[in-house]
Amino acid sequence: MPYAQINGFRMYYEVAGCGVPLLFVHGGLGGGQGSARFRQIHLPALARHARVIAFDRRAAGASEAPPAGYHFATFVADLFALLDHLAVPRAVLMGVSAGGPLVLQAALDCPQRVLGLILASTAVQTLRPPPALAALLASLGAAGLAQLEALLPPQAPLAGALQTYLAYYRHGDALAARLGEITAPALILHGTADAEVPFAEAQRLHAALPRATLVPFVGGGHAILATHAGAYRQAIIDFVRQLPAS
Repeated sequence: MPYAQINGFRMYYEVAGCGVPLLFVHGGLGGGQGSARFRQIHLPALARHARVIAFDRRAAGASEAPPAGYHFATFVADLFALLDHLAVPRAVLMGVSAGGPLVLQAALDCPQRVLGLILASTAVQTLRPPPALAALLASLGAAGLAQLEALLPPQAPLAGALQTYLAYYRHGDALAARLGEITAPALILHGTADAEVPFAEAQRLHAALPRATLVPFVGGGHAILATHAGAYRQAIIDFVRQLPAS
């Protein structure tokens, strides 16, 4: 169970296998189990085909909830800092749900470090606050949100989760207009009955990304990682096999 000080916080991560590096970026907006479900269901089998790296994001899973660093750009920097720590120059980046916007931004920021993208149950923006909350956040404005964050107790998991939520909110959907700039091959995995991130979002990604392949899971919901584990994993293996090792 390795831990390391990565980009200013104590990060939990696991590495297994050899071959093409595959970095898994879990969803959620803080708290929860982080990458645990992916590791339990897929890590041993995928490790026979790739060097799989799975970590818990800041304020999630077994990783630390630091008092600062809750900015979208910092979340992206965390990914590359872990790869640097492991001496991995290039990797396939896999983002599930809220992890998807992070790997898309990473591909825009440092395309030379991205062998490919796997985008599962995700969209350019996965945060969809209910109308009443959206109106409240909009009414607070930048200054009000900053004041709200200043009131939070430091190093509290709830504070980290709330700051992560606000970081996604501030980021908005800026990625949508830039998807055409991403030249890395991309695999899109999405359930056609996903109620959290509608299948139409996967279709938008497929249409906008120049080198994308869409694999629909008919009748699948938001948890296809678990409910369709076999076919889901095989799609990942097939994608990784056709990529260069570095």
